[in-house]
Amino acid sequence: MSSYFQTLLAASVCGAICTLLADGFEKYLKYVVSLICIVIIISPLKSIKLSDIGYDGIPDTSLPSADGVPSLYSLSCESAEKQAEEYLCEMLFAEFGIKAVYADIIIDWAKEEPTVEEIILALGSEHGEYAERVYGYFENMLGTGVKVIAV
Repeated sequence: MSSYFQTLLAASVCGAICTLLADGFEKYLKYVVSLICIVIIISPLKSIKLSDIGYDGIPDTSLPSADGVPSLYSLSCESAEKQAEEYLCEMLFAEFGIKAVYADIIIDWAKEEPTVEEIILALGSEHGEYAERVYGYFENMLGTGVKVIAV
C-alpha cells in the first residue's frame, strides 16, 4: 500500500516539475498528469476483494458478474481511456486543425501500475501529408508508442 502512495506522490511531483519546465504545453501536461493520477487512484480497485474483508454478500468487483454486467473497475478503465482518446482528438484539432478519423489508447491494466502501451491516431486520406508532423508532435509530447496512420 505504501508503494501506491509513493507512486501517487511521484506522479504529482513529476507533473509539477514538467509543468514548470514546459512553456506553452502547461494545459496539455496538466491534463495528461491528471489522467495518470486518476488511473493511479482507481488502480487499487481491481485488487480489492470483499471476501478479504469478511463480507461475502456482494460479488467480487474485479471480475464481470455471471450475468455479463461489467465491473466498476472495468467501467472506470473504459471511461478513462475514452476521455483520453477524446482529449487526443481535441489536441490534434487544436494544433493542426485536423479531425482524427480514429483514436485509440491501449493501456495495460493488468500490471501493478497501469501502463500506456500504444497510442494510435488515424487521419483521413486527405490529411495524409500531415502524418509525419502529427507523429513528431505527439511523440515529442508523449514519448514512444505513438502511431499515426492515414486511412
